[in-house]
Amino acid sequence: MRLLLLAFYLLCLSGCSDETPAKVASVLQLHQDEYLSVSLSPAEAPVEQLLTWSVQLSEGWHIKHAEVVGVSMSMGTIPLLFKAVTGQQQQYVAEMVLGACSQPRMKWQLQLTLLHVTQGEKLLLLPFYSSWPE
Repeated sequence: MRLLLLAFYLLCLSGCSDETPAKVASVLQLHQDEYLSVSLSPAEAPVEQLLTWSVQLSEGWHIKHAEVVGVSMSMGTIPLLFKAVTGQQQQYVAEMVLGACSQPRMKWQLQLTLLHVTQGEKLLLLPFYSSWPE
């Protein structure tokens, strides 16, 4: 019985530790199908910090236009300029910073227009949420 109480006591003490696990830069997967994959890092999309968009396209598809717009409130339009990743076929990245507003959790939308030689245009409207940094 004493060993059981001691084990419970030590378990409780371990929960009081000041150490927190290191945060791993997470990735938010916004879209994935047979033609493309779109992700955002970090997943929490903290405002006033650098965010990285990543797009992987299948053969024949190209990015025609990309921009981020505020949905919860008007924050203007943020154009994205995707650049090809050296050494990785059909992989593109873009960086941006979201402005802070009065809402701690604001809804945004990536508007991504793709173009294919034979299949024409495809418009994706991909919502995501920003957060205030901790």
